[in-house]
Amino acid sequence: MSAEFNHHISNVEDNTYGAKTIREPAQDVQIFKEADVVVVGGGPAGIAAAVASARNGVQTILLERYGHLGGLASGGLVTLIMPMSDGTNTPQIAGICQEVIDRLDAVGAALHPRMEDIGSGKAELVDYWGTYSFCVIDGKIRLSVFMEPEILKYILNDMVEEAGVKLLLHSLFVNTLVEDD
Repeated sequence: MSAEFNHHISNVEDNTYGAKTIREPAQDVQIFKEADVVVVGGGPAGIAAAVASARNGVQTILLERYGHLGGLASGGLVTLIMPMSDGTNTPQIAGICQEVIDRLDAVGAALHPRMEDIGSGKAELVDYWGTYSFCVIDGKIRLSVFMEPEILKYILNDMVEEAGVKLLLHSLFVNTLVEDD
């Protein structure tokens, strides 16, 4: 064992809850980058937060643990965006999510009912879309989108880059330093 490791072992103490703690020695950590907003996680919610922040002129960093964006939607192969409508012909989810779908559509990487069919109960549409999970609920066509996960990665990279987000892949979050609230 190294002397440094032995030093840590000698600092093991019981805390008030009966769990053991280790006191780490102080260290100087170089600041790599500063930003007004740091988003941790490049899944769908993190992408939306980072892109919206940067589009509003805020200096934004996006940290992602893996080497791609999209979270489970891309890397986990959860390739379905669940119902985005409530059974009427009015979509309930839009904004950046709809922008992603529009970009997927533009390159033929999405499968979903046509917007004019959302909320329909027509038997031929219900029969056709009923074979796809979550496109028909309670006899009505819902907006659910199946997507190609590898194309999604490219689209999300483009959106982040276009917005001016500083993207750090293969990065983990450890701690924050906050100034002026």
